[in-house]
Amino acid sequence: MIITKDNINEFVEPNFQLTMDCSDSNITEIKYIPKSVKTLYCHKNQLTSLPTLPDSLTHLYCYENQLIELPDLPNKLEYLYCYKNELIKLPTLPNSLKDLYCYKNQLTEISYIPNNLLNLFCYDNKLTLLPILPEHLDNLYCHNNNLPYKITEENIKEHNKLIKRKQILNKLNN
Repeated sequence: MIITKDNINEFVEPNFQLTMDCSDSNITEIKYIPKSVKTLYCHKNQLTSLPTLPDSLTHLYCYENQLIELPDLPNKLEYLYCYKNELIKLPTLPNSLKDLYCYKNQLTEISYIPNNLLNLFCYDNKLTLLPILPEHLDNLYCHNNNLPYKITEENIKEHNKLIKRKQILNKLNN
């Protein structure tokens, strides 16, 4: 099934159009998302891509699809659940992001983690490096990757010092 303007009312709240739910519906493509949607549930489908996301979006649940990449993320996005896909990289993460669940993908790097992030679940990927992490993370799960050392909530400060040193060395060498 493909979601278009013609059948959108099957998936959104009729009065406010704040939530769009097409989860577990054998959807292969979404061509239209109303501009007012704040929460998009499109998990457990056969999606290989997503359209441009509305600026109003704060919650995106696109897990258990076949996504290879995500579109640009809205600046207001707070919750991103994109686990169990085929993602190779993530787009720039907005500073408003609080939860990032990107485990069981094919990610090799996450280039930036917003300082507001509280929960990071990035295990079972191919990550070789994590950037500077917020020291106030409530949950950090990054096991089963190709990281050079174990990173936990307890050693975030040490990890951040190492990353800062590497950045300084790279600047000196360039």
